[in-house]
Amino acid sequence: MKKIDQNKVYAFIGRAVVYIGLYASAVAGTVWAFLQNSIY
Repeated sequence: MKKIDQNKVYAFIGRAVVYIGLYASAVAGTVWAFLQNSIY
């Protein structure tokens, strides 16, 4: 069984979290803008 390189695992997880965060904020921003346009 090959040992997993911890640094690679953490780097991958860190990148995944960043991408998910950016995607979530983009979606939230789009929804927020849509709601603002709907209200006014």
